[in-house]
Amino acid sequence: MEWDHKEEAFWDEYSQEFRCTLWGTEAWFHISYYNNGQDCQERLARFVEAADRCLGWLNVRQAEIFAAIEADGLCDAALEAVEEMESAYTQVVAEDGVFYLLMDGGERLSLPYRKDDFFNSLIPGGLSFSADHKSTGFLLDLFLNLEPDIFAGHSVEIFLDGDFGSDLTNYTVTVNGLAG
Repeated sequence: MEWDHKEEAFWDEYSQEFRCTLWGTEAWFHISYYNNGQDCQERLARFVEAADRCLGWLNVRQAEIFAAIEADGLCDAALEAVEEMESAYTQVVAEDGVFYLLMDGGERLSLPYRKDDFFNSLIPGGLSFSADHKSTGFLLDLFLNLEPDIFAGHSVEIFLDGDFGSDLTNYTVTVNGLAG
């Protein structure tokens, strides 16, 4: 795959964007490498390998990511948001013994809304993988959208830090809250 190359005042940006599969869902994956004008073809090759390793790691660590989201309190925030919607909206309908909250935009949310419902509604919205010439450290920024949209257009944002100079998959996962 070819790199898009942009020359900036202080660095060159090399980037690629493509579709990937994460947890059975297709999402956009954007990778960017910032260089200071030196030849960087070898580093770009290692960077792509690291991005691929990171994506593979994420694909088998969904439970770990979800545990971090729960520990950060975002699941509880979603459950509270639904409770607030239930009291604010008068549009609750019943069909075949199931109650639904009718949301803005015509989305329907089955009630009662539970923790499993929250985690089942998280879908990958996009990934951004970036690094620069100063080190071999990288940052992966993962955006998880909710369907139906509990957080009014905001995504759950996860940071994954690692080292593309290493063949090891030692990553640090940080939940950055809501983005958007």
